[in-house]
Amino acid sequence: MQQVWDVLFHALIDTAKILPILFVVYYLIELIEFKFAVKLQNNKWLKGKASPVVGAVVGCIPQCGFSVVSTDLYTKKAISIGALIAVYLATSDEALPLMFSNPKSIPWLFALIGVKIAIGISVGYLSIWLYKLIFKNKNDKQNLKNKENLTKNDEKNASKLTNSNKNLTKNDVDEHDHEHEVEQEIMDGCCHHHVKTKSFDWLHPLLHCLKISAFILIVNVLFGLITEVWIGEAALQTFLKNSIYIQPLLAILIGLIPNCASSVALTELFLVGGLSFGALCAGLCVNAGLGLIILLKQNKNVKENIFIISMLIIPSLILGYALNFI
Repeated sequence: MQQVWDVLFHALIDTAKILPILFVVYYLIELIEFKFAVKLQNNKWLKGKASPVVGAVVGCIPQCGFSVVSTDLYTKKAISIGALIAVYLATSDEALPLMFSNPKSIPWLFALIGVKIAIGISVGYLSIWLYKLIFKNKNDKQNLKNKENLTKNDEKNASKLTNSNKNLTKNDVDEHDHEHEVEQEIMDGCCHHHVKTKSFDWLHPLLHCLKISAFILIVNVLFGLITEVWIGEAALQTFLKNSIYIQPLLAILIGLIPNCASSVALTELFLVGGLSFGALCAGLCVNAGLGLIILLKQNKNVKENIFIISMLIIPSLILGYALNFI
């Protein structure tokens, strides 16, 4: 029983040490999201040739809110599929703040950022090419069919509708613009909290910090019980050494869990030596936070969703094994 209390005590101490750093980091992240969320929505670069580059750079900012916003924009056809996948692959959720709070892991932090930006850009461009190759012919045929089905009556109705829209009064236009402005004031961000573009949310960073600290405490307690009470450190190290060939696959399965806890678990395992760097990269590359949930909910094109998820899993798995054997 004494061992259990020792584990709890050490877990509390370890969590308390990084709490002040997380507190500062999450306020800085909230400020970044507050300043750039709307600019991301209106960014024309996210549809152009440089969209995967912009997506990867934006995605490396440790905030799952960007993956949510990017998903919403993609379902509205406001960004390219390459930008969306680049954001997903570059997103690290809670990994960067946790690694930043541990001075010994700073070199790995920069290595992780470099790897994720590189794979985000490369797979982003690859996704654009493959998407055109797979879906373009089908889309072209569908568009041609739609054009052929347009009758003269339809064209006349469309013309009447256009003329009718031109006759909108000034009050109608002002009312529409006001509604649009209200919609821009609040949007879904990290953890589905509301990002207010006209006032800074001082409460959410504190709550988010406490939430992540609770996850860290739980992971520390579980890992401490495994290493010191249930299995033993020597037996665990032997198992992890022998399981290096399946670590990337296991990390991907954990990373696909749409919750902050998955990135916390992967990062904590890496920091205590229980996970290889290759497996960490694989798990965090597929860890798109709540973005995938929003995608499956809003995008009704099942084949397109399968394509996007495949472009996350396959390159991440290849990357994980490649880094393990370098």
